[in-house]
Amino acid sequence: MNDSAALRLRHALEHAGVPIRPGTDQAVVHAFERIVTGTPEHTSGALTISTLCKEAGVSRATYYRSPLAKIITGLLKTPDVPRPQTDVLTADIARLKKAERTLRSQHAAEQREARATIATYADHIQALTLRNAELEAENAALREALHQPDGNVAALPVTSLRQAWRQGSGVQRLGDEADRLG
Repeated sequence: MNDSAALRLRHALEHAGVPIRPGTDQAVVHAFERIVTGTPEHTSGALTISTLCKEAGVSRATYYRSPLAKIITGLLKTPDVPRPQTDVLTADIARLKKAERTLRSQHAAEQREARATIATYADHIQALTLRNAELEAENAALREALHQPDGNVAALPVTSLRQAWRQGSGVQRLGDEADRLG
């Protein structure tokens, strides 16, 4: 990803006058370079002391006895040291996982709300269906009573009302009646 951190390490080592000895020091420097360039061989690529030691194949105790330890630890603590791409991607993954959890939570809440709405609609439909059945039964009873000669139900002259309505007099009469009562 970025060679500037590796160059910064080499410059810091030269400036401090710390030689890179073959063996442990050289393994640590090469591991640092592999991690910051995004090509680790033995770790996930996070730029930490633990992963650096694992990548170099040395123990942390051996690392801390090395004269490089103070310089590398100081470099890692500076906020402007470029991090390998894996650190950036790890942060992106964490951010995306958090966003996914938020979206899943919102989706679950919307589903619960939709289920509650559906249940309410189902209750209303059931109540309206029952009321419709009651009205149909009442209507059937009234139609039956209409055909009974001794019943107290009489048919209205529907055709004359329709004609009055078409001519507008029905509307006028209703308006006059409302004015009189109001």
